[in-house]
Amino acid sequence: MSVLVLVRMNGNTERLLEAADRLSAAFGMPPGLTAQVAAPTEEGIVIMQLWASEDQRREANEGPGHQALIESGILRETLSGTSEVYETERVQLADVVPARPRRRKPAARAKAATAPAPTDTM
Repeated sequence: MSVLVLVRMNGNTERLLEAADRLSAAFGMPPGLTAQVAAPTEEGIVIMQLWASEDQRREANEGPGHQALIESGILRETLSGTSEVYETERVQLADVVPARPRRRKPAARAKAATAPAPTDTM
């Protein structure tokens, strides 16, 4: 069963994003982590993780994962926050695919007006 995790952290957005980058670099993509995104909010940041299973999420967050969390400084920068964990069979790895770029219609080009040839009046 897949697991969706949403973590909202309130604090200075820039410092939280920097700490989230450090956490991501140290934590990496452990087995079972399908997707991870950190995004700014008005109050700080939100982190979304999609895991293949609760067991893999729990295993990754113990030991080295917990150490990476502490060393990143993200907890120190967080003034308050919430965490939500959803187990579901509705989200599968096949559901997470890159978006296709939209094809843009070519813009209509305006025809350049031709200026009349200058006349020599002198």
